[in-house]
Amino acid sequence: MRRVLLFGILITGILSFGISEAVQTKLVIRAKSKDAKFVGTKMGGAHVVVKDSETGKVLAEGLTAGDTGDTNKIMSETKTRFGKIADGAAMFETSIDIAEPRLVTIDVEAPYIDKTNMIKSSTQMWLIPGKDIIGEGVIIEVPGFSVIAKAPEEVKLGGSSAAVPINAQIAMI
Repeated sequence: MRRVLLFGILITGILSFGISEAVQTKLVIRAKSKDAKFVGTKMGGAHVVVKDSETGKVLAEGLTAGDTGDTNKIMSETKTRFGKIADGAAMFETSIDIAEPRLVTIDVEAPYIDKTNMIKSSTQMWLIPGKDIIGEGVIIEVPGFSVIAKAPEEVKLGGSSAAVPINAQIAMI
């Protein structure tokens, strides 16, 4: 009887060897303006797309949401290798089912609220099943400015030259 049980366990182990099950792997992604703060809800967030690098299949997609972060931590404090700068800052959080290591491409477009000034930044990385990337997560820098210029709808010229008032709101992305 013990031999039959041992044989059954052995056969089950052999048959299940090589069959891997998908594991939920958590991933946090943040968009940070170059030399500035995180892209938060106020700027419409950053549009995040996580794709399988080999197939191009979209694995996750959404917007970062939250605050721009702690100004002092981001802009003033001395940075260390494992220092945290993203506490409470805007992020996109997802969970992806993977059964084996997978190379992914992460695209971030920001600011999402202002399509005329939107900049795309990307990175690639390996996701390992069950190896969550949370906390600070993946921080992708987005260079550039968001410029919203406003001029009067109608300008009357009073001679050969005229001053035209233009208001502009300029912010690092």
